[in-house]
Amino acid sequence: MIRSFLALAVFLLLSAGPARAGDDSGLYPQRFAYPPLVLEEMGPGLRPEVRLAPAVDHSRAYLLDIDEDELSGKSNRVVRNVWDRIRNGFAMEPLRGSLVAERELWYGQRKDLVANISLKARRYLFHIVEAVEKRGLPMELALLPFVESGFEPGALSSAQAAGLWQFIPGTAQRYRLKLTDHYDARRDIVASTEAALDYLQFLHGIFNDWQLALAAYNWGEEAVLRAVQRNQAKGLPTDYESLTVPDETRYYVPKLMAIRNIVLSPELHSIELADIPNAPYFAGVDVPMALDLQSIARLAGLPVAEVLALNPSHKSALISGKGKPSVLLPTDRIEAFTQKIADYPLKPRDFRKRDSGRGDRKSVIGFESPKAKPL
Repeated sequence: MIRSFLALAVFLLLSAGPARAGDDSGLYPQRFAYPPLVLEEMGPGLRPEVRLAPAVDHSRAYLLDIDEDELSGKSNRVVRNVWDRIRNGFAMEPLRGSLVAERELWYGQRKDLVANISLKARRYLFHIVEAVEKRGLPMELALLPFVESGFEPGALSSAQAAGLWQFIPGTAQRYRLKLTDHYDARRDIVASTEAALDYLQFLHGIFNDWQLALAAYNWGEEAVLRAVQRNQAKGLPTDYESLTVPDETRYYVPKLMAIRNIVLSPELHSIELADIPNAPYFAGVDVPMALDLQSIARLAGLPVAEVLALNPSHKSALISGKGKPSVLLPTDRIEAFTQKIADYPLKPRDFRKRDSGRGDRKSVIGFESPKAKPL
């Protein structure tokens, strides 16, 4: 009885989906429009209409041998922490194959690395999960900083990509992430998360396929579109695994899928993820007066490194004041901080002697950015 039900479910999934073979109403052709700023940056544009033909395997009988939970892409677990919430939100088509298995093995041999990254994620993951959930997006996207930056907001790649989501300057400008001498919004936890999800939704709107959208996030949408067009011209499938892409992009989605599988069943990989409660870790506080990092840390009763980990976008000594973004602090320190700031002297101190070197400031605090992505 159960196999008959599953067989019917698989048939309906294959026959009713937007990528159904023979039904090109949603994909042939698909129209998309770039914003003006994007067109200016890209130079000569692509054709306004692109035929996207994801390959559909109609012989998916193996699905009948897996659990219903995996068939639906959800684990339906009770939400005890952020990890459970992420598991319940998994919605992407699982990617199978040797590349995913290889990445799982790689991470499985580096259990301490995975555990340490999950420990860093405890500051940011609840906020990211909230943002992903509000948009109704697959929860796999909340794990993307694991691959991009190792949840290190100070990460800087050789291509000058920065922050949790690794924005390069050009893409940052497209998505209104300010870059000034005093502030780098690519490292702003809140601003960069919104920009990354905007970009990912834009890419999914082009390809109508999350694997292709993720490939474009890594390689660029123009490059992926050209790879799709090359395969179309040769009569080849245009799904992610069929495209000719650089090695970094070839491994990019398998890395994310490997992390997804580890989060789904960490016990199978003998990996212990850091406990992350399903509650906000930080909140924003508007501080109208100009204060430096050390003063905010002292008033909040926090180590300087903790304040910097939540506010890595500030590049000058004064990280608060009129016109500056809210200062992020742990939620359990907000009340005490606001009480102390109310009694703080209104006359700002002279910090000129303390702002002698931005590079020295970061190295003293112990927040020196890596030169390349860790994973």
